[in-house]
Amino acid sequence: MNDKGIPMRSSVPTYENRVLSAYEGEILGEEFFGVLAQKADSDQSRVKLRNLATIERLVAEALLPVITRYKLQPNSRVLLAEKGRDESVEYAELAWTEFAVKLKRLLEPFVREFETLLVEAPVEDQPYIQLLLDHEIALFAFAQAEGEESSDGQIHLDNFLQRHKALLRNAS
Repeated sequence: MNDKGIPMRSSVPTYENRVLSAYEGEILGEEFFGVLAQKADSDQSRVKLRNLATIERLVAEALLPVITRYKLQPNSRVLLAEKGRDESVEYAELAWTEFAVKLKRLLEPFVREFETLLVEAPVEDQPYIQLLLDHEIALFAFAQAEGEESSDGQIHLDNFLQRHKALLRNAS
């Protein structure tokens, strides 16, 4: 199992396995944020959580060329959605600031993982892995702003979408 509870294909964390895990994490993340948006107690939180879910979906779609190039076989969307719902349980009852602080801690190792993945990426994959890394950095900055700085983190998400609109548009 990877750190998101998804079965891995091999015990050796190859570049391809790690890309597949990242892709699956985006699908899982879309469900995670989507479920939290449905349970949100304020319109502002609901909008932000829907934005996070949308970004996860867009990044997953943008990674499809890499998944296809390596002929990777992701776990079923049903399984990944179930994992996303399961992971949302411990976040659903948190106050917004607590949620953001906990989310930041969750995201931090992924930023480091995707930095390493980018270094290992073949040239043809680099734009996609850079997108993956940049989205994780944007989510991390969002969580930090919302949780620790008591400011609106949406700017980090908007900046990410603006910076990568060409690659994301090709995905949708």
